[in-house]
Amino acid sequence: MFKTICTLLLTAVLAMEACAGPFTVFRRGVGNNGGSGYSVDTSSAQSVAYYLASTQRVGHYGGNYAFEGVGMGGSAQAAINSCCKPRFGGQPREVGVAQSATGMFYACCRW
Repeated sequence: MFKTICTLLLTAVLAMEACAGPFTVFRRGVGNNGGSGYSVDTSSAQSVAYYLASTQRVGHYGGNYAFEGVGMGGSAQAAINSCCKPRFGGQPREVGVAQSATGMFYACCRW
């Protein structure tokens, strides 16, 4: 019983940190200010990708489209491939990729 409770608790904690988990309402970094006192330019996927690379954090910042996916990877294509994708599929309307100072790539895809 104790093992089951611990497993459920761990699963809930990991779900809160997931990119598109069910508990994203209380995530830090959600919104157009990234949890800070200044505003993040969300006018394009590229500007969001630049911000993700500069902060080296992945988070959703919204925009003008119905769905936004963000991801990171060792190459530009890996970062794009790791972006969350909508259930309705299709090709993104806008893709932005930026490289951080550590060499990781950050992507933002908007549908």
